[in-house]
Order: sequence, then C-alpha cells, then structure tokens
Amino acid sequence: MVVGAGPAGLATAALLRRAGLEVRLLERDAAGARADGTALTLWPNALTALEAIGAAAAVRARSAPAPGLALRTARGSVLQYLAPGVMEARCGGTGRALPRVDLMAALRALQPEGAVRCGARCVGVRQEPGAVAALLADGGEVEGDLLIGADGIRSRVRAALFGGDDLRPCGYAVARGVAHHADPRHPASLTLGAGRQFGLFPLPEGRMYWFAAFTGSAEASADFLREHFAGWHAPIPAVLRATDPADVTVTAVHDRRPLRSWGRGAVTLVGDAAHPSAPALGQGTCQAFEDAVVLAHCLAGVAGDDVPGALRAYAARRRGRAHAVTVQSHWMGRLGQWRGPLRCAVRDGLIRATPAAVQVGALRAQFAFGPPTSARG
Repeated sequence: MVVGAGPAGLATAALLRRAGLEVRLLERDAAGARADGTALTLWPNALTALEAIGAAAAVRARSAPAPGLALRTARGSVLQYLAPGVMEARCGGTGRALPRVDLMAALRALQPEGAVRCGARCVGVRQEPGAVAALLADGGEVEGDLLIGADGIRSRVRAALFGGDDLRPCGYAVARGVAHHADPRHPASLTLGAGRQFGLFPLPEGRMYWFAAFTGSAEASADFLREHFAGWHAPIPAVLRATDPADVTVTAVHDRRPLRSWGRGAVTLVGDAAHPSAPALGQGTCQAFEDAVVLAHCLAGVAGDDVPGALRAYAARRRGRAHAVTVQSHWMGRLGQWRGPLRCAVRDGLIRATPAAVQVGALRAQFAFGPPTSARG
C-alpha cells in the first residue's frame, strides 16, 4: 500500500509495480491528488531518477532548461554565475522547470486504469506480525504486506509511527506564481535582499516560474508583492505585473528535524513524509524521486518475511543524503532572511568570495545520484 498519490506516491507505485509487487495506491482527495499549484524545478538528480521511473522523456518534453545559474543582489549585481556549459560539463546538467500539472500528468500516465483509490483518507496504521493495515477515516481499512507513507509534510503515517508534534516553522513564507513573460535566455536565478528572496526560472510557451520568500506570515496579496519587490532588478517587477493575482499561492514554510528512523516493521516513509525540507535548495521533489528509486530496488524480489529488512536497507541508504539536504535547506533559508545593511553586506561578500570551484563541487555533490546496482549493498 502506498498512502498518497502526489509525485512521491505516484513514482513509488510505478516502480514497485515494475518490480513485481501488487500496489494499492490510496489518496485522501475524493477527486484524486490535486494537480494544481504553480510550477517547480527539477535538478539533474531528479532527471536521473525519472529515467529509472520511466517519466524522464515526458518531463523533458514539457519543461524548459535553465541557461545557467545566477545569484544576484536586489539591484542586479551578480554575486555568482555558472554558465550552462559549465553546469552541463561539471555539475551533471542544469535545472528544468515545468508546471506541476504537467509533472503530475507524466506520473499519472505510468499508472494503470483505476490504480488510485480516491477518497481513502488514512488516519492511522495497525501493524501485527505478517500484516499491516491503513486505517481509513470512514472506518474501513486496507490490509497488505507493507505500507509506504507518501502523504506529505503532515503525514498521518508518520504521525502514527512517531507522533506529529515536531513540525518546525521556519519564520518565513513563500509566494509562487507563473507569469506570461517570455525571457528564455534568463538563467535560473536567485536574488537576495534584506529579509527577502526572489527566484526566476524560464518555462515553456513564453512563461516564467517565480517564487518570492519573505519574512513573516503567509498572508500576501499581489499588491503586497509588487510593493515589496518594487525597485528590484529587471525583470522582477515586470514578472509580477504579468502574473494573474488569482494564480498566486502563498504558504508558510515549515520543515522537521531529521528522524533517526524512517519506519517500523513493514511501514516506511518516502518524500516529505520522511524528510520535509525548506524549499531553499529546490530539492524536495528531487529527493522524493531518489527515495522511490532506492526503495523499489531494495524491495525487488524480496519475500514477505524479508520486507522489514529491505525497508531498513532502503532507509540506511537514503537517510544521510536526504537529511543533509534538510539541514542545508534550513540554514540556507535562514541565511536568505538576513536583514540589516551590515548583515546583508557580509552575506553578499561571503558569496562573492566563494571560489567557483567550491560552488561547482557543492552542486556536483547535490546533483549526483546513481540508481543502486544491488538490492542491499
């Protein structure tokens, strides 16, 4: 059983079926997992995982590559820049942005007809020797040999195992939108200001995906954003003007401290249910796809009695890398919220002084993912 039919759950279900398992995919929403939202960026490690999942070609066809990666100040001064050729040759590739609805469509295309049981809201887990059950809100339950929680940052599967009182507010919110503003030569960019950040990524069909991070609550209107980012370098003001206010989403950012264990017995977690991270590195969905690939590999050909061992092997292989992303994302998000002229000058100076080789090395490590070649090794 896979609980949750978002990107993590759909990818996991597709890989487990290919590994020979019978999969029941449970989704709480009556109409199926929502494909709304704005857009997202997938980095080279996600594309490697998507090759194994079987959705890489569809994702490439529906996404746009970012020509390079830039860090800037609010006035437009370049703090760091990596050209697309450098990223392709030394970092494993560039990022690719696409609408979330298109990513969901690519993953849903891998599922057989009727694969998702909609309106099945999991509220708990019952586990006994040889079987585990997802307890549903309507009083029913679904039983199987193993259960995978892919139900996001507020995972009920995680709460059933470890409690759900460790959600950690990060102190800032993120607004996201898609603008009808064409600039295909614009690199993937992150602009740093005083307590604010603004990211830009080109999309297909003459659009741009953007996000704005700002200290405070999750209540921000289009007028608020235009006011707070007025005077920032081009094309930020134009991008905000070219965005339909009805299409802007705003969320308060939370994460959780890394878990010592991702499961118990025949239950485990993937994606945000296991390691929810702040969005500062753009690695949340990327790491979820890595989880799916490693989990399916560890479970391939495993007999029922060996399921707990296979799940422990999966978690052992993934925890260190995923938890490093959680920690780095948390601190990068806090760094981006620094305020005051002196602190911002220090931050910008440190970024400028960082050698390009160090930045390349960090990205190489972040983007390096190879599907495992043995089930337990």
